[in-house]
Amino acid sequence: MHRLSHALRETAVSKGSPRYQLRCHDGATLAICVALLVFQIFLPGAGYAQVNATAATEGRRISEIIDAWRQRGVPFAYSTELIDDSMVVLAEPDAVDPEAIVNAVLAPYGLTLHAVEGLLVVGRMQSPAARPSINPESRNPRRAIPEVMVSASRYEILRELLEAPTFISQRTIQQLPLLGEDPLRAVQRLPGNASSGASAKSHLRGSAERDTGLILNGQRLLDPFHVRDYHNLFSAIDARAVSGVEVYTGGFPARYGDGMGGLVLIDTVTPESERHTEIGLSVYNTSLLTAGRIANGDIDWLVSARRGNLDLVLKPELGEPSYNDVFAEIGINFSPQTRLSINGLVASDNVIAITESDPEEREASTNDTRNAQFWVNWTQDWNAAITSYTTLSMASLTSQRNGSISDPEEIIAVLDDRRDIDVWGLQQDWHIDLNDLHRLSWGGEYRHYDANFRYRAVADYFGPFARFRGVPASINRNLDRPVDGDAIGIYLSDRWQLSDDAIVEFGLRWDKQTYTDTRADAQLSPRISVLYSLDKRTDLRLSLGRYYQSQGINDLQIIDGIARYFPAERADQIIAGVQHRSTDFLSWRIEAYYKDMTRLRTRFENQLDPLAVMPELKPDRVAILAPEARARGIEFSLAYESDKNMSWWLSYTLADVEDRINSSYVPRSWDQRHAAQFGMLWQNGRWDLSVVSNVHSGWPKTTLLIAPDSDPDDPELIFSERNRQNFRAFATLDLRLAYRSPLRIGELTAFFELSNATNRRNSCCVDFNLEDDIGPRPVLTQRDEYWFPLLPAIGVLWEF
Repeated sequence: MHRLSHALRETAVSKGSPRYQLRCHDGATLAICVALLVFQIFLPGAGYAQVNATAATEGRRISEIIDAWRQRGVPFAYSTELIDDSMVVLAEPDAVDPEAIVNAVLAPYGLTLHAVEGLLVVGRMQSPAARPSINPESRNPRRAIPEVMVSASRYEILRELLEAPTFISQRTIQQLPLLGEDPLRAVQRLPGNASSGASAKSHLRGSAERDTGLILNGQRLLDPFHVRDYHNLFSAIDARAVSGVEVYTGGFPARYGDGMGGLVLIDTVTPESERHTEIGLSVYNTSLLTAGRIANGDIDWLVSARRGNLDLVLKPELGEPSYNDVFAEIGINFSPQTRLSINGLVASDNVIAITESDPEEREASTNDTRNAQFWVNWTQDWNAAITSYTTLSMASLTSQRNGSISDPEEIIAVLDDRRDIDVWGLQQDWHIDLNDLHRLSWGGEYRHYDANFRYRAVADYFGPFARFRGVPASINRNLDRPVDGDAIGIYLSDRWQLSDDAIVEFGLRWDKQTYTDTRADAQLSPRISVLYSLDKRTDLRLSLGRYYQSQGINDLQIIDGIARYFPAERADQIIAGVQHRSTDFLSWRIEAYYKDMTRLRTRFENQLDPLAVMPELKPDRVAILAPEARARGIEFSLAYESDKNMSWWLSYTLADVEDRINSSYVPRSWDQRHAAQFGMLWQNGRWDLSVVSNVHSGWPKTTLLIAPDSDPDDPELIFSERNRQNFRAFATLDLRLAYRSPLRIGELTAFFELSNATNRRNSCCVDFNLEDDIGPRPVLTQRDEYWFPLLPAIGVLWEF
């Protein structure tokens, strides 16, 4: 799954024969599905009148033919710098093999296919003496630097090669077993990631979940998650609308600021046909996607709408998690040099979560959230050497959370948490190719915040909850915090190709926030990355840098009684790696990293039950006073990318992440010393099978003790030494089986998934009780509780 070289960003939603998504799981929707199938089967005039999607007929655009073969699993890749819409088939070839067909239609244009890292990459015909890693010519000779680098790895001028981000393709995302069909869960399949299975967020190389930024079509998103108050269960991004996910687990370039953990960059699909539609129905979602282009391709659109189905399938006593989201993009090509795209993402939640339904112990919360984000991208090629990218954005998040706990033997509590956030932003990036070997980039961003927070909570503890030493008998919080301020950032980066084998990039970034309580705080972040090719199959990479991260506007710790913003946190990182392509299909990669984190603000955790719906009101909530931390590790990965029907990957990570508390290092709660991942994607005709396994050391845990100096007849409870014990090893096996069936119109895919297929009980939490009736004195009992059990899911997808 380390698809470093597969970052072809022009992957389309509808290439080749169209497909759709339809999923049936209850009586009513099943009837609709049957009716739709009958309609398609007997539709007059339908049938297989469609032209063969891969046919190389004279006059057809070459890009369409290549894209159609790619949809069928042939690993073709090309750059739009080499192949544009004006290039068509001049003579229909006699060949039948896909590679021979494409080579035949490319030959009149002086192009041919080259085998690169398991891909068949379109490049120029070269003499035997020419270096395979360097192409001195280009359709635009001022773009030589990116083409040189691209020939060894990727075909997108905007993406960095020096830091070796990982690319997860659209095909991989759609074939993987992903809980809730969530594309962000594909990130959890990468080495260096710690994830529990509950949250769609990730701990990248030891970082906290909040340390990872999420960027969609060039726009940094504001809290784009559903069921936010229960571990951000799902993201608000439709996997079917995604062309690929690019992940920086560290060492990202200077143009990306305000983050010290990782970056997840997502691009949506670009329509290549006049119209493509998908309808999906599964246990998790009902979805509709439509995309297309008009005006000779100068205008394209994409609309994706989803409704969560968990409120229909869960038992009412567990709650009603109702949520939906809509994404839309309209792109206008005013000329070959000018493109404008308008994007919008709107997500809504109306979630009722019930963790105790017994009237005598009832615990429930509700959350009504609306998150709307809109942005406009303007891309302009001013001439052959200068390009600019401008983004104007606004975002609005409104959330109201209410909760109550009624358990007279332990806790009586109520809360009211309201927040309103508005963000306006402007960002601009410039690139100029000074010559064939030198590129200069610069830019800046500005964001204005206007927010209001109001938090009310009252809690009274009884019985065992009142026995925690140091915890007050009651909590009463009444806090308000208005926010009105700005965030500003500027950067400059300079990339040089020093020789045929070496490329270096220097970057410098400056950031400042005015909404924090430290008005004078500004951050300067120098960075350097080096790429050196030992030979045409082996690359060495080194990245050093300083990264700052301000406290997010929505990360105000008001629920824990803190109504101020702290200065930006800092991480100094060094990453060194080597990647070797043993064959055209097999590659391995080793990376070592060290991350030194300082200026860390206090964070809060529940030591026993991290899955609590109202965690801030539980007596196991503690403040982690750790101004410093460190993360270090080494990752090894092996990947096989076949041009046939099989691919697999294997990774192992040895790592640790520790907080420095009172001059000693304590493991963070998501520390995992050993971690291994295995995955396989297999395709045979109409069948797709994917198998993914994740095994890692058990996360640290803290338990309870009866204080030895307390009254045995009226004992106090204290925590054991923090995170010095461990749960047993975590292991899960996930499966997905899909079958594609052609219809008179389009194609129907039925799939079946199993998450945690072995139903292994992976420990997450500690439950306790103080028994008063089993002896002369109270007895403390404790037992582990668990993450998700076996979760089956079925669905169908209709594409046409």
